Amino acid sequence: MKTVALLEGATFSLTYNFRLMDVQKELGKWKSEYVKCNTPEELADHKKRFKAFCMSLSPEDKKAFAQAFQDGARQSMDEAQAIVKTVEIRQTLEKVLPFASMSYIAQHYFGRTRQWLYQRINGSAVNGRPANFTADELNTLSLALSELGDIMKDTSRSIARP
Repeated sequence: MKTVALLEGATFSLTYNFRLMDVQKELGKWKSEYVKCNTPEELADHKKRFKAFCMSLSPEDKKAFAQAFQDGARQSMDEAQAIVKTVEIRQTLEKVLPFASMSYIAQHYFGRTRQWLYQRINGSAVNGRPANFTADELNTLSLALSELGDIMKDTSRSIARP
């Protein structure tokens, strides 16, 4: 048990012995509080309290907490990369969305609905998670656009040269 001063003049005793789920829950609580900080003073207070909390942990708990923190950071990076990829795909498709039938592509190339395709194009939440293209789906979409482009070129040539 450690006695920790979190605020000037105020102390209390902490005893922590984390299990993995407790670590995740505690880390989530600290992240949630951090996100709610709106001023530099609130951020400084949060940092001070977080530092005191970390100092109160046993060496084993510090190790577990640090691992959970790293895992969370890695997960956040993966999520950010997925969002960037979705935005890049959306920006690339901006040129063709006005005239290419996403309904046709969804139905003929994926066997799915237009809504399914747009969920992936826009990264919409489906069952609480952002919908993204798999590598195979991106290849299928690329093939679809390429084939439709070829059809348009062939049609254009046949009109220009009857």
